[in-house]
Amino acid sequence: SGTIQVTLFNPHKTVVKMFVVIYDMREMPANHQTFLRQRTFSIPMKRELSRDANKENIPQAEERILRYLIHLRFQSTKSGKVYLHRDIRLLFSRKSMEVDSGAAYELKSYTEAPANPCFSPRC
Repeated sequence: SGTIQVTLFNPHKTVVKMFVVIYDMREMPANHQTFLRQRTFSIPMKRELSRDANKENIPQAEERILRYLIHLRFQSTKSGKVYLHRDIRLLFSRKSMEVDSGAAYELKSYTEAPANPCFSPRC
C-alpha cells in the first residue's frame, strides 16, 4: 500500500496537473496483474435561491465533465513484489474550463479498480 504522485509540467516548468493515487495491493497474489484508474470530473455548481432571498441552498451538482484521467498498471513478481508495469496513460479534456465562463464548479476525483476478479494471472 502507498501513494503514487505523478506531476505533469509544461515546457515552462509550471505544474499543469498533479495526480495523487492511493493504492493497496497487499492482497495481490504473486504473478498477477491489475490496474487503477483515477478520474477527475469538473462538476458545475447550481445555486438555488430559497424563499428567503438572504439564504442560499447548498450547491447541487448538475452534470459531470471528465477533465483528467490516469491509468496505472501494476504487476507482481514470483516473490510477490509489486511494480508499476508497462506505461502510464494520461487523458486531458480539450474543452475550455468553466473558469473562462465564470461558472462555479468543483473538481472531484474517483479511483477505480477491477472488481471481479480484482487480479488477473500474468501471461
